[in-house]
Amino acid sequence: MTAASLAEVIEIRDCGDLAAMAAYERQYGVLAEGALRGWQEADGAAEMTRQEFESTWAAARETLDADHTEETT
Repeated sequence: MTAASLAEVIEIRDCGDLAAMAAYERQYGVLAEGALRGWQEADGAAEMTRQEFESTWAAARETLDADHTEETT
């Protein structure tokens, strides 16, 4: 699962802390770069509403946060 946040990535990048960026990417994944072309032809691809995306992203983020908490305790 990936649940990276552009705002968080920019904040860490602007601080220039490579160790923090690596830790963030290990926990939340890496943001995709470039144009998203051709996804419609991928098996199982489907459009979703903004609300569906936000809900799915929030669930992924919650899962990754819980996984990280379990690893550090």
